[in-house]
Amino acid sequence: MKVSNLTILTASIVLLLLFGPLCNSNGQNTKIGINTVAIDAGHGGKDAGAVGRTYKEKDINLAVALRLGKLINENYPDVKVVYTRKTDVFIPLNERGQIANKAGADLFISIHINSAESSSATGTSTYVMGVDKTGANLKVAMKENDVITYEEDYSSKYQGYKPGSPESFIIFSLMQFSHQSQSILLADMVQKQFNANTNMRDRGVRQAGFLVLWSAAMPSILAEFGFISNSTEEKFIGSEKGRDTYAKCLFNAFSEYKTRSEGHGTLIVLDNDKTDEEIDSTTENGNLQEEDVAASGSSDAELIYRIQVASADRKLPKNAAQFKEYRGKVTEIRIGNLYKYYVEEASTYADALNLQRRVRKSIKDAFMVPFIDGKPISVEEARKRENP
Repeated sequence: MKVSNLTILTASIVLLLLFGPLCNSNGQNTKIGINTVAIDAGHGGKDAGAVGRTYKEKDINLAVALRLGKLINENYPDVKVVYTRKTDVFIPLNERGQIANKAGADLFISIHINSAESSSATGTSTYVMGVDKTGANLKVAMKENDVITYEEDYSSKYQGYKPGSPESFIIFSLMQFSHQSQSILLADMVQKQFNANTNMRDRGVRQAGFLVLWSAAMPSILAEFGFISNSTEEKFIGSEKGRDTYAKCLFNAFSEYKTRSEGHGTLIVLDNDKTDEEIDSTTENGNLQEEDVAASGSSDAELIYRIQVASADRKLPKNAAQFKEYRGKVTEIRIGNLYKYYVEEASTYADALNLQRRVRKSIKDAFMVPFIDGKPISVEEARKRENP
């Protein structure tokens, strides 16, 4: 009986959707938390990646990867950093994911620079493995996947994948189905960092069939920082400042993802003036708290707990729909360059917990922030004041 390609494709999709979430790599880390991160410097060796007037993508990718790993080692010494390459060598796409799998990595971060036929293309984007329903991201994925043509017998290595085949893209895009939500969460954090620290256009979080992500059995992203084909962006991303910015954006997103995933720990935010702003972060029920830690103040200063429901780099209307039942009832406080919005108040940690639970019924990411004399402090410091 002759079986059509469409029948095989349909059957593959059904099986992957049914059983994909149940699959785990044997090498996956069984310890709770983010204990190991795999950093992938895209391209390398005979594969230069995208080439600009002055720089080659492979060199920028490697420099950023090594900087990112160093930042993680310095700030989270308990986290193991694994590199797919630390020198200018060619590593096949499927081996990159396998390196992460063998190390039991909890995250896979692939570092790239974008390129386009038009020199006017601009912006940052972060990709996760997924079905590109519109075809808008097909060219980007095809460009990155074409690296396999450097490899011998790539058809058998990649289970019949054919460069440029839409059917291959759909099948391989479903391979990371079970990790997609976490991957999207991390990708969104990366994009927010790009937007906050560069003037580049925000091209958003996207889905496409990248082979380098397919073989990684953990939450995985592929970041594209600017266009090397754009002379202005090439000058920035190739500079020391640009490479440093890229690495710090990825680190800040990693720190946020780690803290939120684990539900405790310290969120560390690195700015782009090479000074570190460390924010003590205590979480409740796994939701991240972001507070600027103020000086302790006098022992008799008034302690107040507020419930934070939003934070933005611009003013929000106090009757914005995102405040839901608290529309028109929020308190706006500017802290640094951010506008933060709070509802309700309590004088004790126990009462603040009850308020937090109530507010989370409508705004699930709400969290408590203690204040002394109008300045935010950590929950840990507040509890010490309540129970000296």
